[in-house]
Amino acid sequence: MKHSPHFPPTYMLLEQEGHLFSACLATGLTELRTAHVHNKGAFYSALFNLSVGAERLLKVIVIMEHMLNNNLAAPSKQQLKGFGHNIVELYDRVSSIAKSHGVPVPERSTLDTTNRELLNLLSDFAQTTRYHNLDALSASHPGQDPLKHWGEIIVSILNSDVPPRQRATILATASGMANVIDDITMTLMHGLDQAPLSTEEALALPGLHDQAVKFAVYRIVTILSPIRDLISAVNHEDYGLGVAVPPFPQMQEFLKWLWNDRQYVLRKKKWP
Repeated sequence: MKHSPHFPPTYMLLEQEGHLFSACLATGLTELRTAHVHNKGAFYSALFNLSVGAERLLKVIVIMEHMLNNNLAAPSKQQLKGFGHNIVELYDRVSSIAKSHGVPVPERSTLDTTNRELLNLLSDFAQTTRYHNLDALSASHPGQDPLKHWGEIIVSILNSDVPPRQRATILATASGMANVIDDITMTLMHGLDQAPLSTEEALALPGLHDQAVKFAVYRIVTILSPIRDLISAVNHEDYGLGVAVPPFPQMQEFLKWLWNDRQYVLRKKKWP
């Protein structure tokens, strides 16, 4: 009878971590795809899952790189705590690691303004703004509201990514409906910035957000795809270590569903 090889604890722990970041990222993208002004909870769910998934994915690469360079010893808890939940700093570190492996993970400074803001939003949420609603109840300066930040990114995406004809059609439809019902309708709704919405805005924003969030999903996928390629390259290094059993699993397999194909991503509503 053949016996299965004994995998080291690092292998099993990183395998579990792969399941974790894969599930978080997939759930976050799915939730974001359904989010709009009248479904604000989906924005929060997307932020929770994407921030956790991105942080854990980036930390896995830092851990694997450290192991490869330190006789398979994992970094200490204190070394990892040095990054905290700062996704921006983790991205910069991973971008630096990518250079040594010849993998083109763009430096943050080369990303366009909207993609940098997406990273900033996730990093802020991971560190502090996930508590914004509670903090704002008692603090005089609670920091930026993550929903307001999302709203600003959505406006940027609407202006840069969504075709003008689609925006115009949504706005014209909402205007026509508002003209018909405005005299007999009272609108008590608020936008992502907590400002009151007119009837026309309440009718238009779900459609506008639906168009914008699919491009936001695509932008996040374009940020993550080079990182998937990097984790594959780092993984490949363990084949040259000469050990009987690899110290970590094929971590890129946990992101095999992440394809940077524009039309595919824009059509997709549920991940993976």
